[in-house]
Amino acid sequence: MALQETHLSNNLATQVSALHHRRIIVLNSPCINNPTGLARVAFVINKEVVNTKDISLHTLILGRAIYLFFKWQRDINLKVINVYTPNDPHQHPLFWSSLECQWRALHLPKPDFMMGDFNLIEDTIDRAPARTDNENVIQALRTCHHTFDLQDSWCQTFPTECTFTFTTAGHMMSRLDRIYASKNIEDSITNWSHNTPSIPSDHKMLMCLIGKDRWSWPLGLLHDNDLNRHILNLGCKLQHNMNNLTENDHSTNC
Repeated sequence: MALQETHLSNNLATQVSALHHRRIIVLNSPCINNPTGLARVAFVINKEVVNTKDISLHTLILGRAIYLFFKWQRDINLKVINVYTPNDPHQHPLFWSSLECQWRALHLPKPDFMMGDFNLIEDTIDRAPARTDNENVIQALRTCHHTFDLQDSWCQTFPTECTFTFTTAGHMMSRLDRIYASKNIEDSITNWSHNTPSIPSDHKMLMCLIGKDRWSWPLGLLHDNDLNRHILNLGCKLQHNMNNLTENDHSTNC
């Protein structure tokens, strides 16, 4: 999970990780001078589904952009950038050029995903009432995600649909929160949703799944006689125990 505007200091992140150490870790990027002030980005990693042994975190812009590298499956690594851009659009060109410069300076691979609160839209369909943002600001973002070979994945999947993730007090709506993905991984993204989070927020939570369909039995194991024999024996033992169940004494649960 990529979080933005967390107001989270390193001490608080460490406390959360310690409290829930069996399930999650929190990787945080605060601002040294004002650790709980505006901005701040963080990743929350579910240790039950992600191998955290070789995780590495790199700061691209302190409190605003971080790069996460971790092993996903076997020899597959995932690289994710989490961003929270400034509210002032005039700062965006410098933001994106600084992010790209730091990425190059650290010699990092191109990311598979770039996600977060971008505080601007690229197309008029993403705002109601419709209006465009400054073209120079939009071009700065496009130059960066083109450098990374990323594209707006939800927009590519639903090119004619409207959805919004942010609503102002004046009921203006925008799709500020987006996920950009590389083309070689885009076909594996499914189950898009824009949900209202359980905590009070003026942003909706953008979610998607990586991977197609359901988990399946590896085809190569269908002809493993030893494994099939073991599974058959376990099934027969379970059936025998079920046939001989007595009144539940809370010592056996078949």
